[in-house]
Amino acid sequence: MTKIKRIKILSFFLAILLLFSIPFTVKPAYAAESTTNFEETNVLDDLRSAPSFNILKYPFYNSGTPEMYLMNVVEYCYSFDPAMQSNYGLYLYIYNPNGLELSTKDGDNKVQMAVSYDANGNPNSYEKFDLKFCSKSEETFYEKLFYKFKVVDHTSSDGKTILQRVKSSERRYDISGIELLEYRKTLPVDYGVGGTYKFTGYARGFGANPNENTLMCNVIELETIKLEVHKTHYRTGEYKKNHRHDLTSVYFSVPERFFELYGNLQKIKAEWYEYHTTPIAVTSNTTVYDGLKAQIGVDVSKNSVPISLYSGWQELWNPGTGHYYSYDFGYNVYGEVNDRLNILNYVFSTNGENISEYVLSSGRLQSYIEGYTQTYTNGKIEIPGKTLSADLFEKDLAEDRKAVSYVGNDIHHKLMTFDAGDEFNMLNYNDTTTGGYRFLAWLFGLAPSELDQSYTGISPIHVVTDEERNDANIAKTLLIDSDDQQLKLFKDFYDREKENGNRTVLFRFAQTDYSAIPVMAYNEHTGKNLSGNYGNDTFVVQESVFLNFDIIELTFARDGVYTVIPVVSSPIDIYNDITIPKVEDPYAWLKILIIVLLAILLIIFLWVTGLLPLVIKGIVWLILLPFRLIIWLFKAIFKKRKKKDKNENKES
Repeated sequence: MTKIKRIKILSFFLAILLLFSIPFTVKPAYAAESTTNFEETNVLDDLRSAPSFNILKYPFYNSGTPEMYLMNVVEYCYSFDPAMQSNYGLYLYIYNPNGLELSTKDGDNKVQMAVSYDANGNPNSYEKFDLKFCSKSEETFYEKLFYKFKVVDHTSSDGKTILQRVKSSERRYDISGIELLEYRKTLPVDYGVGGTYKFTGYARGFGANPNENTLMCNVIELETIKLEVHKTHYRTGEYKKNHRHDLTSVYFSVPERFFELYGNLQKIKAEWYEYHTTPIAVTSNTTVYDGLKAQIGVDVSKNSVPISLYSGWQELWNPGTGHYYSYDFGYNVYGEVNDRLNILNYVFSTNGENISEYVLSSGRLQSYIEGYTQTYTNGKIEIPGKTLSADLFEKDLAEDRKAVSYVGNDIHHKLMTFDAGDEFNMLNYNDTTTGGYRFLAWLFGLAPSELDQSYTGISPIHVVTDEERNDANIAKTLLIDSDDQQLKLFKDFYDREKENGNRTVLFRFAQTDYSAIPVMAYNEHTGKNLSGNYGNDTFVVQESVFLNFDIIELTFARDGVYTVIPVVSSPIDIYNDITIPKVEDPYAWLKILIIVLLAILLIIFLWVTGLLPLVIKGIVWLILLPFRLIIWLFKAIFKKRKKKDKNENKES
């Protein structure tokens, strides 16, 4: 063994000794000095390389709720010389006292770190970085007690990687939390590990003097805020035929001290994966359900099928044309078909409940999507913790949703910062259109009449007040779910958090389209109408879903000074309930119009024939007839009473 190699190995052991001579609480971190492939060394071997390491200090225990600890951060082989940076890496050592089996799949585990700083050196932007699994303890009695991960560097919004961003004089790493996914779970858990790690100097072999080890690390606790996030949503009346606004929100609480220290909550940074479902059939008709269920995932344009669906003038399923589905996404008044669909991937039964009163719960929809394995015609969607069939979702998003900031080239992976001052509207009509035109549109059924359900000046960030919590019309006031149970959950949360000295914040992050189209079902083999009328028992619905929704940071503002606080918050999946609107007669306007026209024609006929004065006189006579009867009745009673009094006087 050469002298140089012996020095490097000895230096590596010394670094490990310094690294693990302290408990798992936030303490100074050090760097490994060997140029071996540090990704391949086993976590338990690394620990045992330090003579002072005592594994008895790290026992297994059942805490009731999962616990994870970031034992340390290792900066490996950093050099100011670009020619010596090929082995550079940042490694995290995790103490796992509950012995949970963590996913080792790339992309399932992440760490949240600062990627930008203000003029005062304070972090003002955070991002997530993937963690690459390196090793875990596998020896008997210590299985899964320790995990080792490497931070996967990437180019951030500033155009730099971690390596390019750090300064050689002081390499700073602000780590707020680690998201770790338990094996076979669909959502990771975010563990708060807030610490600022500042490395100075160099490990032996990587500084100006290769024979000196000047590496030091100072660790300072990093302030974070832990959030318990809950979902809610508000669905408006129609803004166009069969389409409604769906405003999806989350709510959480923030301790009062943050408002006192840093001012108003001004911005929220969040990320999620957004998808719009393909058409979902919901029916209370058993025959229709059985027929559609048998054809799930089948390209019906190539088969003779027993059940077909129609919507108004539009055919949703027309075997005669060879296009068994034709689905109108816009459903405009001209009856234009914008797209055709030949494969149905969803069908739900109301289980005997009336379709107009039925609610398909978010939990039932989520279970269906996560359990769907029938087809993968369009491939798979890979999201941390999930592998879903792409057949269940549209490939694209609406133009306004595609405009929302996204990550890389994936329009479904959203990353966006919302400002409390960025107001938006939800209108049920075009407010630039004249009132007269809107009246005619309503009269002829070209636009919805629910103009009172239009909302303007909506802020994405809203701190709830006592007055709003106690408002009898709280759902419409705050634009949250009107379901009794959901309202109770919201109010109970508000009351509990207020008692604990916290403010409840409502974060409205997505305004999307919700469509519910009434359809009619036919048996194509017999020609029998199975529904009777549109929407009697079957609807076709589409909505947006938001997967792995996570809040990354909160920004407070006071007198022009902005303070960014990183968030520790476990991601959640957001599915909204599917509600079925009451069906209105699509030809009601035509019936009214026919009645009005017939009345006009009748008046003209009576006027031309000279019968109009007689008819008017007859109508007036009929109108006055009840009053004449009342007068006659009173006269008869008065006359009878007068006669009776006269008879009594004679007898006396």
